[in-house]
Parts: sequence; C-alpha cells; structure tokens
Amino acid sequence: MISDLDTLSAYSTENMLALKPLTDVTCKVAPQTGIHLFHFSQSLCSMKVRQALAENAVQWTSHHVLLPAYQQYEPDYVRINPRCVVPTLVCDGKVTTDSLNILNLIISKLSNSDISQKPSDHEFEAIASWLNKADSLPIEAFTYGDNRGTNKSFLFKKAADGGKGHEFKANLLRKLVKRHENEKQLYDAYRSKLNIVENTLKVIQTPSRMNTLYDSADSTLTELEAQLLSGPFKNNGWLASQKFSLADIVWGVVLYRLQKLGLEPLLWSNKTIIGQYCEKLFARESFKRGILDWSNVPKHVILPMIKHKLFHRTKLSS
Repeated sequence: MISDLDTLSAYSTENMLALKPLTDVTCKVAPQTGIHLFHFSQSLCSMKVRQALAENAVQWTSHHVLLPAYQQYEPDYVRINPRCVVPTLVCDGKVTTDSLNILNLIISKLSNSDISQKPSDHEFEAIASWLNKADSLPIEAFTYGDNRGTNKSFLFKKAADGGKGHEFKANLLRKLVKRHENEKQLYDAYRSKLNIVENTLKVIQTPSRMNTLYDSADSTLTELEAQLLSGPFKNNGWLASQKFSLADIVWGVVLYRLQKLGLEPLLWSNKTIIGQYCEKLFARESFKRGILDWSNVPKHVILPMIKHKLFHRTKLSS
C-alpha cells in the first residue's frame, strides 16, 4: 500500500487502527461458518480476489455490497470491515481485509493448486515487486478523474463527474462521523475514510497532480514492457516466474480496468508485448470466472441497487 495518491495509495498516510488490514481476526458479527466474500461485481480489488478463488477452486458464498448505494458505509458492514471498502473475506467467522492480504491468505490456507507452490527466493522477490508496482497505480484517481480525453467505457463515463460523487461521499461521511461519535469503532472508521475521500477529491480536481499520475503510470508500464521482453514471458512463462502467480492475477485485473478506462492508447498502444500479455491473461479460465462472468451486473443485484440508490442513501445521509 502507499502513502498518497501522488505516488501510491492513500491508506498508509493513516496510522489509525481502523485502516490496518485484518488477517484472520475473529468477528462475532460476521458469518460464523463457511467461506464468505463481501464484494461488488465491478470493484477492482473484488475482481482480484474472485479470480484467485476461482484459480484455486475455492467454494464461497457471495455477499454483494452495493457500492453505488453506499452500502460499504452501513454500520453492520463497517463493523466487519472498518476500512469501508470491499472485498472482505470471512472464513468461519474470521475476517481478512485488504486485497493483497486476502490473496496471500488464499494461497497460504485455501489453495491446493500449482499457484500455491512455494516459489524460489528469486521468484518470490520478483512476484512481490510486481505486486507492489501494480498496487502503486492510482486506479481510483484514473476512474474518477479526467482521463486526458480518452474514451471510457459506458460503465465508467459517469464516474468522472468532476468530483461530485466524492463530494457526496465526503458529506455523507461527515454526517456519519457525527452520528456515531459515541461508538469508537464506527467513529474511527468513518473519520479515517473521510480523510481518504477528501485526499482523493483534491487529487482528481487538480489537473497538475493528475498529469503527474499519468506520467508515473507511463513509467510503470514501460517497466512492465521491459520485464515482459526480458523475463520469463519471453520463454512462454508469465510475468515474474515460469508459473502463473499472484502477480499475473493482479496485473491482469489492472490492465483490464485500464482498458475499460480508455487508457490503453495512452499507456501501451505502442507496447505490443503488453497487448500479447493481456491476451494470455484474459484467456485464462479463472479470469473468465472471476471477472468476465461478473461483467454484467445481474438483475437481482441491479434492481435492489437502484432502489437503494433512490431511497436508502437518503436514510444514510439524513
């Protein structure tokens, strides 16, 4: 995780307990038996975790958290995940948060596939390095900020609203902070999330900072191109090792999202090997099951989402 949207992520600017990732932490208000994933179909980090679960043939129960209806801020959910984000993995009443943290838990505790086999020290370092590079890309800013005139897919066009959505979130969180000032867990969670939303808002409304982010992303994609040209991929392997790894899961999802944001022409249209890597990533069965099969939000999810969007957010913000 990172320190500021100028470079990496907003989370590590906060030292508050509410933002620290949870790993297998007992939670009385979470489901107590079985494997459960709280997620949203179009959430970037949810995609990573769903593909990892598919790659490892893990059976899980789905709990859709409707982000457009701000269900991630509902007290019942925040008591499970104080970060007010998805995904959240629950295994027999024990909660794990932060997508990279969840991926590591899946590999270490839930996997019987080749991806769980311990890599060599050199491969481990390479995988960790490429996970960090992917995590450093400010996807949230690219999603909600101006994309230099590129053509976003329909799903994301309305997201770039000049910060209006984040302004609504900030106002909502201010009300929730005040409403729950006597319940420390919720108060800390909402206050921490408010700081992150306000920080993101400043970035996406400042063209010079967005330009810096695009330049940084271009540099990272140039590094990716060099690694693909010189690393295991050139010998029919993958990004960081001969075998498919977590680095490939994370980069597959990131590149897929960047495509949907219309950034392929800006970031790698002249880097043909990245396009070849995308083809290989997107053809994997676990990518289909974890990402593509969720690309259309089903009616049984979208209809309640519309209802919540119209009525429930009024309840939250009143």
